[in-house]
Amino acid sequence: MKTLIQGGYVVGFNGKEHEVIKDGVVVFDNGRVVHVGERFADPVDRRIEARGCLVSPGFIDTHFHSGSNASDYLLNEPGKLDYFASNYLAHGAPTREGATHAHLKDVDVGQRFSLIHVLKSGVTTSLEIGGPGAEPERYVAMVDEVGIRCYTGPSYKNVNFFQDREGRLEYDWDDERGSEGLKKAVEFAKRFNGACNGRMNTMLFPGHVDSCTPELLKETRKAAKEFGVRVQIHATINLFEFHTVMRLHRCTPIELLHRIGFLDPEVSLSHCIFISGHSWLAYPYGDDLKIIADSGASVAYSPLKYLKLGIVMESFDKYLKAGINMGIGTDTFPKDMISDMRYAALCSRVAEKSFIAGHPRDVFNAVTLGGAKMVGRDDIGRLQKGAKADITIVNLRDIAFGAVRDPIKALVETAVSRDVRTVIVDGEILVDNGKYLRLNEEDLIEKLQARAEEIWAGVPKWHWTGKSVDEVLPPAFKMKNE
Repeated sequence: MKTLIQGGYVVGFNGKEHEVIKDGVVVFDNGRVVHVGERFADPVDRRIEARGCLVSPGFIDTHFHSGSNASDYLLNEPGKLDYFASNYLAHGAPTREGATHAHLKDVDVGQRFSLIHVLKSGVTTSLEIGGPGAEPERYVAMVDEVGIRCYTGPSYKNVNFFQDREGRLEYDWDDERGSEGLKKAVEFAKRFNGACNGRMNTMLFPGHVDSCTPELLKETRKAAKEFGVRVQIHATINLFEFHTVMRLHRCTPIELLHRIGFLDPEVSLSHCIFISGHSWLAYPYGDDLKIIADSGASVAYSPLKYLKLGIVMESFDKYLKAGINMGIGTDTFPKDMISDMRYAALCSRVAEKSFIAGHPRDVFNAVTLGGAKMVGRDDIGRLQKGAKADITIVNLRDIAFGAVRDPIKALVETAVSRDVRTVIVDGEILVDNGKYLRLNEEDLIEKLQARAEEIWAGVPKWHWTGKSVDEVLPPAFKMKNE
């Protein structure tokens, strides 16, 4: 069905960079863009009126974990000050005896919810780390039902993290665990690459620099090259990782990856916050930034995750100026890609102590062209003839925006995910007038709340204190009538 979208402001691509076409049009047919320009005279089968809206290439979320948001509430647990704001570990490391009760993946509710959640923020492609879990067939079927474009694969590592009953972090090493994990990841990659009518692509996702042996990482790169898939690894994500690698290998995590030949343009680094010279490290030696830039590796930055922990990248602008390809990921909740663009820009201004840093152009490029480059695609992240019809329409005609002079600045500085009106993936409308079309959202929210209550009730079974969730993380105010 040949469809014409009448802008509005159309973000076209001229072969080198984005350009905005005021009152422009986009035409797509059979999942591909066939025309972008000021007008289109030929007959069409369907018209979408988007005057007063931004018509954008669909956003690319370069670091995404699917699942319920229930455990995310535990991110800032006040009882784990000794973790030095170490990312996920406060709620990601159960006791050994409680491990079977902690954060079990729920394909039909939790994972489905988060994919729809991010889709409604304008994301048409997600890099989903560890999504398949123990039920790859069900997961792939669910992704197909949701309709999003997805790069995914099982995560694997040599280490499981645990806490003892006094809250001490323990590393449980197992070489066989890592090898078996890589084997399963390769099997998934071979079996499901190209599934979901071509919307699913596979990658390899070794866990973290401190949770994988150098041998496992070398085998990962060997397998990735053999099967032609890309790799993403969590790197320099917290202080524990930095100091563990420094203690074991006498170098930074980035230097270790470089030493073993891991880094190249087919690799992306999740987060990549604590590089040499970061103010939290007191380690001004070496030049991790140059190593990354020279290798051609990309970085997937998740600004909100670190803002919650009181941490910023130092800085988004500096990484760009070094020549590093940058993407942006949601990672935490809420999964609002538009807000994450704003957070990335503002954090860069704070880090640089400059109001001209964090340009809206740069963060918009990161969620479009940067994400596409990260996965080696030239047919997503842009609107031009021949590109995939992955399109996001954002309403800018609202009292919240006022007068609009520059639609990209209006998007980055003012919009939120609730301003997303329409999301199209592979030529199919999945979100219209802000509503997801393939299921009843209210029914899903009810199921999600019930599942979250089960997770919270189970906290004493796996948490090192054995306490209830309200004792571990007291609510903002006392809750009555419970």
